[in-house]
Amino acid sequence: MADLPFPWCIYAEHQSKAARCGRVTDRSWGIENGLIDFLTAVESDGVPSNQEEFQQGIERAMATASWVERNHARLGRKYLRQEQEPHAEPGMLARVRLGQIRDSVSAEEWLLLIAVAAGVAYHEMAGMSAGGARTRVARLRARLRALEQSN
Repeated sequence: MADLPFPWCIYAEHQSKAARCGRVTDRSWGIENGLIDFLTAVESDGVPSNQEEFQQGIERAMATASWVERNHARLGRKYLRQEQEPHAEPGMLARVRLGQIRDSVSAEEWLLLIAVAAGVAYHEMAGMSAGGARTRVARLRARLRALEQSN
């Protein structure tokens, strides 16, 4: 590839640095910020004729963005609580309860419950009016509530 004229040789250099980043790190954010700073300068005709001065400005933008990213990560580790692993027991108990509910209703009633859980509107449920669907769901919920209280 032929040598690019100033300032595009600087852009190509930083693009190749970005391409060599194997994962997103504070360095990759810095390079990205340097490229954005470069394009902003070119777009606004703010490219100085002094190549070294321009290169230093891009390097400064990269260093600043890297520092900001490292600082955000440090503050996050310091002040944000890490999510704890969810306990398996509540999920297991819910699965057992769903199995019990599934065993206590007919296949048609189960499909109705699944449709309600999936957010299907009552008027979209096949084979019945919206009012009929609401009534069946209300009666089914009452029956399941009574079953739950008897257990």
